[in-house]
Amino acid sequence: MTPVTASPLLRLHAATDGSLLASVPEPLCVGRPGETFLFGGCAFAAGIEAMERLTGLPVIVASAQFAAKARPGEQLGFVPELTADGRVLRQARVALRVGSRPFAWMHGAFGRRNEPTLHQGEAMPVVPGVADCPVHSVARLLSSNVNNLFEFRLAAGQLPDREDWLGDGGQDLACWVSVRSGGLISRLVLPVIADCAAIALPGALGRPATGTSLDNAIRVVAEPECATVLAATRIEGIRDGVAHATTRIFAPDGRLLAVAQQSLILRTRQPG
Repeated sequence: MTPVTASPLLRLHAATDGSLLASVPEPLCVGRPGETFLFGGCAFAAGIEAMERLTGLPVIVASAQFAAKARPGEQLGFVPELTADGRVLRQARVALRVGSRPFAWMHGAFGRRNEPTLHQGEAMPVVPGVADCPVHSVARLLSSNVNNLFEFRLAAGQLPDREDWLGDGGQDLACWVSVRSGGLISRLVLPVIADCAAIALPGALGRPATGTSLDNAIRVVAEPECATVLAATRIEGIRDGVAHATTRIFAPDGRLLAVAQQSLILRTRQPG
């Protein structure tokens, strides 16, 4: 039976000095055998959680800049700091370290205002429903660990299914995504799903490709309150070996849940 990880989120523990600690588990790592490292979206979600704990408020927007990799068995340290303390909105930042090494820096704004105005600038793409979309493995594109965390159902676009794959190119990607362990998707899981943007690269280019995150950013529009979301990713542009992606995440009822951006170091592979 395929192993299933209970949660795509790191477990944070309070240290005596007020910081937060998390061990890096192998099931949340990606990369080649012997060279695996923590999936960036999991670290991003943990940094957001650390800032939510400090502010006592839910995330509105957060960004992350990565400087290193964290290996299985290593320990991440989180030192959150309040940078602005308003009546209903707060801002914070957190520095992440792996041992004595800098790992990442994150910033965010948190809170909710009592304001009834609603607006959604882009509708959910018109795609088949969850039950009508085939389950598709992303083990080849990301890792078997990510494939064990999430179920991906291809709703629009193209995904490689073999090493010699060639596609049409110019394709945006949309996938229905759910957590394999079941249950509702929380707002902290949204950054992990958004970090899967690299799977849209082959469809955009028409040939095998992947990417390594330089940064992550997410703007949370609404609480998910659903077990499945539609992640619609567009590769906005590629130049000088860097790809820029935008992922919009929707609830099945069409509500926009989040908008995420990511820049990736492009890695292309010739088929065959």
